[in-house]
Amino acid sequence: MQLKRFIPLLLLLIPVGVIAQNVHINGHATGFATGSMVRVVVYADQLSQLEKTLITTRTDSAGNFRMTLPVEATTFAMLAVNLKHTGFYLKPGAVYHFNIVQDSLSRNASPFEEIPLQVQMKAEDDSLNTNIEAYNALYDQLIVNHFRDIYQFHNREVLKAFETKVESRFGHVKSPYFRQYVHYSIASMVWGSRTKSLAEIIADYFAGRPVLYRNIQYTNFFSNFFQTYFESTVLKPVSRYKLLSVIPERSLKKLDNLFASEPPLHTDGRVRQLAEMIQLAKYYSDPGFDRKDIEALFREIVKGSLYPENRKIARDYLVKLNILVPGTPAPAFRLPDFMGKEFSLKDFRGKFVLLSFVNTHCPVCNWQINSLDDMRKKISSGFVNLTIVRGKVTPGFMKSVRPTQRGWPFLLLGRSILLLEKYQIVTYPAYVLVDPQGRISMSPAPMPDEDLQQRIAARIKAYNKSIKN
Repeated sequence: MQLKRFIPLLLLLIPVGVIAQNVHINGHATGFATGSMVRVVVYADQLSQLEKTLITTRTDSAGNFRMTLPVEATTFAMLAVNLKHTGFYLKPGAVYHFNIVQDSLSRNASPFEEIPLQVQMKAEDDSLNTNIEAYNALYDQLIVNHFRDIYQFHNREVLKAFETKVESRFGHVKSPYFRQYVHYSIASMVWGSRTKSLAEIIADYFAGRPVLYRNIQYTNFFSNFFQTYFESTVLKPVSRYKLLSVIPERSLKKLDNLFASEPPLHTDGRVRQLAEMIQLAKYYSDPGFDRKDIEALFREIVKGSLYPENRKIARDYLVKLNILVPGTPAPAFRLPDFMGKEFSLKDFRGKFVLLSFVNTHCPVCNWQINSLDDMRKKISSGFVNLTIVRGKVTPGFMKSVRPTQRGWPFLLLGRSILLLEKYQIVTYPAYVLVDPQGRISMSPAPMPDEDLQQRIAARIKAYNKSIKN
């Protein structure tokens, strides 16, 4: 490749004994309520992409916020105001200023639609964010203008011309993170263009080369590649059929021997184990596999891997894969009702609890409240509704929903917005069923007009039968 100066052996990894440097973040949020939550969120690791909040603050009466946090290495991060996010690259020792404008999506019924933030960012970070943004614009332009040339006609000359253009514009940039970012961005196009074989891709970009655990472009490419590599039409030693026989044995050694039989992965145990974890996570929700078998193998990696970074990733996968899985503890909360009385899940132990998440600006939510009322009356004892309300409570909402006149608590979410992330609420209305022991029973649960009543009744019946036995 012509981008030789962008790939100085890719040996620019995080040095041993690196010392964290403080990062200073300040900004102004226009149009948000006083006390809005501001967070810096990163991935605990960039393969499992389990999210982790590094620091939290709140806006003052003027909409200003300020944070200082230690950072050891450059990484992709998200600045979140309430549930809205914007991505940026966090560099040790850098200073960031964000000017954030509330947009028209703020009143929509779905937090999923509220993810984008209108942001202007000024950064003192040796132009890292500016360079990545400029490179991404160049990359996007290439895809728009030459998608068919690259991915259908496999035109290598188009890629070479792009590499020359990038070299000319960014050859002076010394940032290791940026160089690696560009290198693996182009590598993903090389893969998609089929100008190299799959074995060549592994040899040229993964096996025998440093693993860039913190570079989001590397990890995204790695994950996407190995999620599909074993499904290629070429006959491979590793297949779903083979995994169906190996995974139930819960033997990490046998699993590793199977992957080692794949020639490109034979010599690099670190990369091979990462590929194994991606496959284990991929099949975690596959009905052909027992989740307990896959969890057991992840625990074996945590306990016995030779690579500390891989052990951490395995731990993170165990956490992420069990979020809201049936049988796991439901996220706890304590919220007030419209009269100020507080309730928590523990108050309803011994009963099935249907959590309904509604938004005051959601007409469908208001309509389905009546269905919940009818269902509550038809289901036998051992069941309770619990509705969690987000948004400004208006006279119209009070008149149409009548929350204080129903036979169950309506709780105000208020500033406890992270509860929506914990329950992965991305649209309204949304339903989650919690069992009498405070564990997830269904998440998400179906809508009231999608046999919700029958499914709850069946679970109550099965639970009552189990405790009798």
